Amino acid sequence: MSNKKIRISLLQIEGRETPILNASLIKKSLIKAYKFNPDIVCLPECANIMTANKSHLFKHATLQKDCPVLKECIQFAKKYNKYVSVGSLLLKRNNSSKLFNRSFFINHLGKILAYYDKIHLFDVDINRKEVHRESKSFHKGNKVTFVTSPWGKIGLTICYDIRFPNLYRNLVKQGVKIILVPAAFTVPTGKDHWEILLRSRAIENTSFIIATGQCGKHHARRATYGHSMIVNPWGKIIIKGSYKPKVINAIIDMRDIENVRSRMPSINHDLINFYN
Repeated sequence: MSNKKIRISLLQIEGRETPILNASLIKKSLIKAYKFNPDIVCLPECANIMTANKSHLFKHATLQKDCPVLKECIQFAKKYNKYVSVGSLLLKRNNSSKLFNRSFFINHLGKILAYYDKIHLFDVDINRKEVHRESKSFHKGNKVTFVTSPWGKIGLTICYDIRFPNLYRNLVKQGVKIILVPAAFTVPTGKDHWEILLRSRAIENTSFIIATGQCGKHHARRATYGHSMIVNPWGKIIIKGSYKPKVINAIIDMRDIENVRSRMPSINHDLINFYN
């Protein structure tokens, strides 16, 4: 395992409406990814359940300990000696009327190194047909989270977080060099904003952005944009998916970060304390 180059697989899936169905779907995608021999496998947001129907969501969401998708990912990591980013799972908690939108990072021994609860909740009116109020169904996270890996520090974010640059700068100031952005982006916002936002966060933080998205059509007429991608510290797209399910494989070189920062040391010129 080289600490300079990282083999990464993004599982861009067309998520199903129950955890059991998604566990089966993800298991097949994990096996496909294994052929590439990745160091890290990344899943999208809402990896256990995709629906626009809130009553269906609450009926089928599970407790963390019972989630078949999480169990499948832990088993894969342990069996094949791989790191797995479980983009996010929608989970119940005992004695709570709301769910958690929670990301997990699992090491090669099948141990959960850290989890992150989505801080910025998606409360928007995209158009007359598409309105989202995540704050009505989910607890808001309150902790900026990263993990220490063999390749350096990796920051955990989820979807709508990408619109809040202070979160990303906070991570980078703590030494993070790779930031994960699992997502279930809407089609209208995806077409107009997805690539621009990802490249912007990569450029301004001279860091790798690894964004794995849901794609296609889901339960109760929910639709997602797909187009998973990896962006390098210069803002160049290394690889990009389309609107269809696919395992997307790429190799990144961590030396690119120091190369870019030696030429464009903007993070060292940040006057963040001046603004506070």
